[in-house]
Amino acid sequence: MRKKKFLLIALFCVGFISCIKQSPQLPSNKVIVINTDNAALLRINKNLTNREDSLIKIIAERKKSFKKNNIGFWYRIYSSGKGALVTDSVRCSIDFQLSKLDEKQIQLGHKVIIIGKKQSVTGLEEGLKMMHKGDSAIFIIPWYLAYGMTGDGELIPPYTSLIYKLKLNN
Repeated sequence: MRKKKFLLIALFCVGFISCIKQSPQLPSNKVIVINTDNAALLRINKNLTNREDSLIKIIAERKKSFKKNNIGFWYRIYSSGKGALVTDSVRCSIDFQLSKLDEKQIQLGHKVIIIGKKQSVTGLEEGLKMMHKGDSAIFIIPWYLAYGMTGDGELIPPYTSLIYKLKLNN
């Protein structure tokens, strides 16, 4: 009787184990290559981004009433207009003052931008989409949403975060 139970349990275990699906294996001529250079560059970029975000957060908190947008720039809309909300393909006329984080002015001027056509930096375009025509705002845009690792080749050096003070004209 004991032998029958043992044999029955053994057959059950063998049957159960044989039903388990084996995980696929790579052919012997395929090798998984881990690119350590990409991982290192990603880590460096993440550290640079975190450091810049911390610095911008300190500046924004010192200036008061700034909010952080979900993509990473800080903003304050301080004068409300009565015009329509800006959306993609809308032509925007802005008067602006552009400066670095140390508030050293880089440029002062007027610009016409068609939203969604990549005629300006990502941070500015996304900020304009939060505004109504006639609004005035300040945007603190980190370098990775501005001109990035290369700068613009003329006025803005690489890794430069920007402050836009602007009025969106009617």
